[in-house]
Order: sequence, then C-alpha cells, then structure tokens
Amino acid sequence: MSNRADVPIRTEHVAGVVSPKLAEKMSDFRMRLSAIRSGYPVVTDWHPVIPPGWGEFPNVPFQRAVVYRGNAQSWAYSQHQTLAKFGDKYVAAWANGLRHEDYAGQEVHCAWSADGAHWSEPRVVAGVPTGSKLMRFNAGLYAADGRLYCYVKTATDLGRDQVPPGDFCPREQDFPLDVYETTDLERWTLRGRIAGNVLLFEEPRRTRGGKLLCCGFNLTNRDGYVLIWDDPERAGDAPRIVRLTPPKGMQFSQGSWFQTDDGRIWMYERDPTLSCRLALMWSDDEGESWSDLIRTDFPNTFSRHYAGRLSDGRYFIVGNNYDIFLDRRHLHLALSDDGLVFNRQYTLVSSDTTRRVPGRHKEDGPQYPNCLVDGDRLLVIYAVNKEDIEVGIVDMTRVK
Repeated sequence: MSNRADVPIRTEHVAGVVSPKLAEKMSDFRMRLSAIRSGYPVVTDWHPVIPPGWGEFPNVPFQRAVVYRGNAQSWAYSQHQTLAKFGDKYVAAWANGLRHEDYAGQEVHCAWSADGAHWSEPRVVAGVPTGSKLMRFNAGLYAADGRLYCYVKTATDLGRDQVPPGDFCPREQDFPLDVYETTDLERWTLRGRIAGNVLLFEEPRRTRGGKLLCCGFNLTNRDGYVLIWDDPERAGDAPRIVRLTPPKGMQFSQGSWFQTDDGRIWMYERDPTLSCRLALMWSDDEGESWSDLIRTDFPNTFSRHYAGRLSDGRYFIVGNNYDIFLDRRHLHLALSDDGLVFNRQYTLVSSDTTRRVPGRHKEDGPQYPNCLVDGDRLLVIYAVNKEDIEVGIVDMTRVK
C-alpha cells in the first residue's frame, strides 16, 4: 500500500493453485482459442508453426446421454441442473423456463435412470400456476434415510426487462429456500421452508466429521452463507447458517468444495467481479469459521464449476476452465493429487453448438456442471446452450 494519501493503491493476495506447467498449457489454450475467435479457424494461418497438441487438452472417453431436450412449444430454457443417487437410480433435477433465463413461469422438473444413459420422461417437482409471476430454481438433490430431498428457491418476476445487466427488480424481495421430498420419485411433497434470502446452486455434501455442508449467498449484499446440517439424516430440516462478509473488492457467489485428509475444507467460489478466476476460502473447523476470500490463478469463464474428490483420492474441478469471459464452448476436468495444486487438465466436451430457440442469457456451449462420484465413475450433468440437459460418464480408471 502506498504511503502517500493521494495515491490509493490496493494490493491483494492471489492463491497459486495451478502448477507452472498446467498454467502454461492454459495460456496456450487461451491463445489458440482467441486466434480462432479472431478469424483464424485454421490456426496455421495465424501462426505457421503450431506444434502437435499445442493449445489443446486431451479428450477423455465421455459417454454422453440426453436427459431433456428443450423446445419452443413448451420449455425452451433448461438450467440449474443437479444429480444424485437414490437407491439404485440416478436422479437429475433442473429448472425449465418457457424461453428466457429465470423469468416468470419457471418450474423444477426431474427424471431418473438406472444406468445414467437412458432417462425417464420428465416429472414436475415444483410447479408454477399458469399466469403466475412466480419462478422456481432447482438448488440441489440429497438422499437420506429412504427419502430424496430437492431444494428449491422461489421468487417473483425479477423484472429483468426493466433494469441494467446484472441487476434485478424489486431488489428487496426475498429468495426463500424450500424443501420438497419423495420416497418413490412419483410424488413430491412440499416439506417446508428452511431458510430465507439465500441463493443456493449446489446440494449439501457430507464432511469428514459427518455434517452436511453447502455454500450460498445473499444476492442483495453478496454476503456468503454456509449452510450446515449437524445431523445428515435430517436434511429436510432447517440448517444452521454461518454468515460471511466479503472483503473489499470481492463478492460471494456460488461455492463448491472438497475436503483434504487434514480436515481442511477448500471452498472454490465463482467470482462475480468478473476477474475470470475462481476465488477460494478454507475452513479448519468443519465450516464454523472461514479464512478471507481470495482470488486464485485458476481460470474460469465466469461460469459455475464443481469441485470434489474421486473415490481413488484425487481431487477435481469440472467447469469451463479458461479465462475468456462468457465463452462456454469447452467443458474441462482439472485434476490434483493432493488438493493443493492442479497439474493436469482434460477436455470433456468441446463443440461449436449454438441454441436453437432464442432466449435471454442463454449462452452457447456446455456449462454449469454438477457431479456425482459413483465408484470409479464420475457422472457430470450440464446444460447445453441452457436449452438441453445432458449427463456424461467418465471411467476415471482410464484418466491418469
């Protein structure tokens, strides 16, 4: 910090979580993609010497299946997808909107599969009355004690047609969190409201100490909310909430986490300040207190991500892991052996797909992943163009 009062210089720490070798590859990927986007689809027309594999991440075998395909006649917007294992079935839940992102009429739907490849017809989890100004958001699935819980946020019309980008109207409205439950995947019952004014986009997961934990935020002031259930068998009850104030220049958003063997929880946050980097905080007491939120050198296109741990002990982050703002045409899997430094990355999906039905805030590409580790398999659910819902499966024994 400058000692001169008339030269206010703010400094900040950046957490280095990417190895130098992977950072170089990420930089090459950005360079290659930027050259293509600037009008050189044949990269050697931009630069004549392109070594084999330069600016690319290896593809992994990824078995893709369509869960739901959007259409203009009913639901053209599909997003906020999550995945869970309930008994011997995989269950997907997501939000369906008529055309635009998070507009009135949006509902929460679900489908299920025995193998992750063949999916049932969608069912309604939380509907919205016709003509209502209500909208509902899927916030996660969690199975416990023979019940499957779906966490649902409810709001009224955000008035996005009347405000600048990034804002909503009226700002004073609450974003309550409700829980719906089922025992048979046929009938969903509203269990009740368990929290107020919290935006949540990822299901609770169990810590090493046996609690359930997930992270949300307050959209009005960007305070962070860590939700904790002390009894994992009572996931339908109201959680305790640890409230966090962001440091100057930072904001809380959508967090995803893993826990290392020493008990530390590493919470990676999407950064609403548009740095195109993930932010990070950590806790050494099972989520009761947290470090300051700091930026990392892990790139992100300003999209949701998912952090977790594989059954073999490795750690991962799935997301649009590069730093071109709102470019979400490439979905990546980054791996770490120790949970401290990520040193390799692979491509799950890479395509120039585009939306079929026009809609506001429907960015092209595979995005907003949610993951489920099931033995040696990693299942990834994601939206394509915020229009279709797909699930991909990776046999992680084949990925080193």
